[in-house]
Amino acid sequence: MTGNGQASESSFVRDVHCEPHGMSLLAAQRRSTLNPWARRLLHFTRHGMDKQGVPAFTIVEAVISTAIVAVMFVAALNTVGVSRLTQQRAALTSRGQLFAEMLLSEILQQNYKDSGANPVFGAETGEATVTRADFDDADDYNAWSGIPTAKDGTSLANSAGWMQSVTVQWVDRLDPSLVQAAETNTKRITVTTKFNNIPQVTLVAIKTAGQ
Repeated sequence: MTGNGQASESSFVRDVHCEPHGMSLLAAQRRSTLNPWARRLLHFTRHGMDKQGVPAFTIVEAVISTAIVAVMFVAALNTVGVSRLTQQRAALTSRGQLFAEMLLSEILQQNYKDSGANPVFGAETGEATVTRADFDDADDYNAWSGIPTAKDGTSLANSAGWMQSVTVQWVDRLDPSLVQAAETNTKRITVTTKFNNIPQVTLVAIKTAGQ
């Protein structure tokens, strides 16, 4: 063709080659008849734009956004969980420390050994072990265990689930880490507190003869 016919054919060929793969010849012909504004609208609509020229979300973008929000939400929940767990552990440690200090202080206020004629290591005959009311020397507490109470057996507040235990041992005066089988005039006192049978705090003190 010549003249206007050649120009139309050339324009038609350019339109056909500019379209995405898979477009039919009829669709290309129809598009070639559209004015520039209609072509631009068709282009934006096909490429994720709405009819006002504003970017629109595709399904893939929506899915990715949802996944990102979900990951952030899980991370936030984990942070809250760790924070609550840390607070709970700190509260248990604080209460366990309090119970251990109270019992250790009570033991250190007692005599080093019984003042009777025939003192023994541990509770003497006639000293009840249900409560600590009859304990009057440090080694009376050896192997004692029970719920946190006052010396006379009165229950302490917020003691549910808690247990205390005591170990008293003769140790080397110069090296308290060395346990001895006979009297050394030095006793190591170990107090342990547990919550739901899980150790929370252990305190150790040394008591010598004359204290």
